[in-house]
Amino acid sequence: MTDTMNVLLLLANGAITGVSCIRLLCYRRLGARFCRGKSLMAYALILATGTVSLRCFCGLYHGHVDFGEFALNCVLALAIFRVRGNVAGLFRPMRETGYEI
Repeated sequence: MTDTMNVLLLLANGAITGVSCIRLLCYRRLGARFCRGKSLMAYALILATGTVSLRCFCGLYHGHVDFGEFALNCVLALAIFRVRGNVAGLFRPMRETGYEI
């Protein structure tokens, strides 16, 4: 992988994880029940995504960004936005749509 491609993946990885962190931080319960385990998991995800983002933009992320790591962070960001930042929604079964895979 060329150096330019690594820099682009590094910046994109930082942006994706930063957006995920902000979405998790902006979640509002609005009457939902409090669950300590899910709250701790959300806190861990906020710390992990925020740390990766800060390391990418501050130049502390050493080594190359693997495309698999970037793809995994993209899927995680899509899942977080799909459930609107509600970590508990990541573990609920999907509604039945009538379609079979």
